[in-house]
Amino acid sequence: MKIILLSLFMIFLSSCGITSTFNDNTSYQKRFDDGLSFFEKEKYVQSSQQFNIIVQRASHTDLGDDALFFLAESFFLNEDYALALIEYENLVSKMGFSPYIEKSRWRICESLTYLSPNFFHDQESSFKAISQIQDFIDDYPDSEYAKDADKLLNSLRARLAEKNIETGKLYIKLKAYDSAMISFNNVINNYYDTKFYSEANLEVLRCLMFLDRKKEAIELLEKIKKDEPSNSSSSFVSDALAIVNNNS
Repeated sequence: MKIILLSLFMIFLSSCGITSTFNDNTSYQKRFDDGLSFFEKEKYVQSSQQFNIIVQRASHTDLGDDALFFLAESFFLNEDYALALIEYENLVSKMGFSPYIEKSRWRICESLTYLSPNFFHDQESSFKAISQIQDFIDDYPDSEYAKDADKLLNSLRARLAEKNIETGKLYIKLKAYDSAMISFNNVINNYYDTKFYSEANLEVLRCLMFLDRKKEAIELLEKIKKDEPSNSSSSFVSDALAIVNNNS
């Protein structure tokens, strides 16, 4: 019964003009054309099946480069970012002169960003994404993806800054003020271009007050006002003075 059903299924595929993934007699060009047909119809699971066979069995042919790229694209557009990342990295490492290198490297940046967790989880993939994006911008400054790369980079840096802010606030709740200041100073020193910069400065002032180091807090506030007028708005100064004067 199973054999009959399989035979009927094969006949159906043949009548539809679609190559079966189980037919070893199908030419690689036919598989590639079928894969592209599926891809253009946004049937990414089916397209990945066709391209994967070519990648596994015919990477040495003229179709290997194209098939590997479209395999990665099929995974990416189907939101299988982990699988897409593997194939894009495979293409970049093995096919240095491929016309798909630039887009593959950009897709690596995007995939790593999508795989990066929310700020309250471990951020190892965010650091890797930032590194890849910075390398991409350096290597392709005039790329059509350059502006999007900048946006991704800023988004990831803001995420890491927020991670440090929330970590610092947790330390404050635990009354571990020295540890809290380490987290806030990390934002001040490394993520000064994010929206969390002013908040980090305020939290450092708060920690100094909790540690009965009011003189240092006042000196720090005066230094910020003097050295960074663009970062010391009237609202910032008002909030800072409230902390220094009232330990709020």
